[in-house]
Amino acid sequence: MTKLKTIVLFVALIAAASMSSFGQGAPKPIVGAKGGLNLANIGGETDNKVKLAPHVGVYSEVFFDYFLMLQAELLLSFQGHAAANDFSNKLNLTYLNIPVMARYNLGYNLNVHAGVQFGFLLSAKSVYQDFEGDVKDQFNSFELGIPLGVGYDLMDRKFNVTARYVIGLTNLSNTDIQTIHNNVFQVSVGVLLFRINE
Repeated sequence: MTKLKTIVLFVALIAAASMSSFGQGAPKPIVGAKGGLNLANIGGETDNKVKLAPHVGVYSEVFFDYFLMLQAELLLSFQGHAAANDFSNKLNLTYLNIPVMARYNLGYNLNVHAGVQFGFLLSAKSVYQDFEGDVKDQFNSFELGIPLGVGYDLMDRKFNVTARYVIGLTNLSNTDIQTIHNNVFQVSVGVLLFRINE
């Protein structure tokens, strides 16, 4: 129920912002699809290696004017960490992430963005050699993060490239034994699907 309420709130926020932007003569909101590569690790665990994994999803950009906009996304993101050596486990975490960010355009193509990310843990697997075990009960189901990034638009926003770092704020562990956080660097490519009310 909590996940459903968050998604409904996300959609309502986009709709409200869209209606606001229409009255100001700003460009029409757009919806697109994106995907890319995560360089993920777990902060607080110094002996782990960075894990390369994909993310994929959809995004929306709602314009308040030609420089300031609201950018929101719904992403399936594969995170965790790689094994430090042959005698350590790797961790595979799968999240449904909802970043909601303020974006400022530094001219026509270049932009910067920052905001908040709501993450919902879908699965957690610990892998040692060929053995895989479910460890989801050892992790908190919700995560809060701060995404900071830069982007570049191409061909009148039909395509875009983004580089972003997401700082995990909440402890992933559901015990008091350790404090660990997600740290993820993302590189993405997006493509425009359609413009709203055009």
